[in-house]
Amino acid sequence: MNYELKHISEEEFSLAHHRLEQATILQSYQWGEIKTGWQSLPFGFYANQKLIGTVLILKKQLPLRQSFFYIPKGPIMAYEKETVTGFVKELKRIAKEHHAVFVRLDPPILRSAFKMDEKPVISNQGKVQNLVDAGFEHEPLTLDLHATIQPRFQAVVECKEYQLQRLTKKGRQGVQTAKKRGVELEMCGVEKVAIFAELMKKTAERKGISLRNEAYFRKLLTVYPDSFLIVGKINPGKRRQAVQRLLAENQQAIANLAENQTKKKNKLVETKHSLEKELAQLEQDITIHGEKERYISGTLTVPYGDTCELLYAGMDEAFKHYMPAYYTWYESIVQAGKKGYSYCNLGGIDGHLNDGLIQFKKNFQPLICEYSGEFNLRTSNWLIYKAVKKAYQVKMRG
Repeated sequence: MNYELKHISEEEFSLAHHRLEQATILQSYQWGEIKTGWQSLPFGFYANQKLIGTVLILKKQLPLRQSFFYIPKGPIMAYEKETVTGFVKELKRIAKEHHAVFVRLDPPILRSAFKMDEKPVISNQGKVQNLVDAGFEHEPLTLDLHATIQPRFQAVVECKEYQLQRLTKKGRQGVQTAKKRGVELEMCGVEKVAIFAELMKKTAERKGISLRNEAYFRKLLTVYPDSFLIVGKINPGKRRQAVQRLLAENQQAIANLAENQTKKKNKLVETKHSLEKELAQLEQDITIHGEKERYISGTLTVPYGDTCELLYAGMDEAFKHYMPAYYTWYESIVQAGKKGYSYCNLGGIDGHLNDGLIQFKKNFQPLICEYSGEFNLRTSNWLIYKAVKKAYQVKMRG
């Protein structure tokens, strides 16, 4: 069998990529436009001149005319022994042409897929071994969310006909609380990107981390035109009027009760206390933030293949008691299903499955998808490879 990697056009690449199983956004032709600071190298993978796969290689330039190749969630191909061997031979040829010191591969090979209450069953070890036999060094598996370029563990939801009953009790309560407290949602696009970017800025400041800026989000929404934002907003002044009206109606209902209607009175008194508590919170919010309409949560979702990737989510922490995140995330999943997609990827999680991120995401009852991790292929002098790899590892830890 004669294997070959050849440059192909965007149209050829995209048509082939969408026909292949395991097509991922990180291997889409357009991802090369998103990754500034990297050169994008899109190839078709041929066997006896028949296109059998695609690969998007990201090239990072290094000093002294050297470079580094990274293949995120690819290549998209069958990981059979002969195919992998043919691919590696061609990959080494391309690497030599670009003076690549080594190639880091993050293939779309699932190691396990399980529900939170299930025990993982390991699979696809044969595909992993085929990569090792072809010359790849398999990096040690890690549970740490940030130890690899892409998270090894991701939370994925089947989103067709997704309904509120699919959430946990806590998740359902979160969505219902948001609705009850007057959170309204808008599905929009690039016209609201500045609002979304401001929410992401607040999130970054709260977590003490660096996140993407408005220009990056604008590029995502432009490069992937089917992308969408879901933003949640409140109108504290309007909600205060509604609560005051409900409270007056409640007090009148209590006054109209007969003395023997104890059970009904207890229920109305409980509602009264709840409304008074909400009104007090509203008064506090209005004193600090004003009574005008404001946006308090948002998600950015990018559809690709059969999956919608919920890539970014932000919230104004000052209004977390409105539970807006539950509502915006839930609606993002619902809209993904309505658009005909099979899955909604809620993003990376820590493999220990005990951090705050998974505590929130598990309310949507996701499938936990564990991938097989990262692989390195040396394509240069051993000493140069060791030095560059060491520098790369130090940068990752930093």
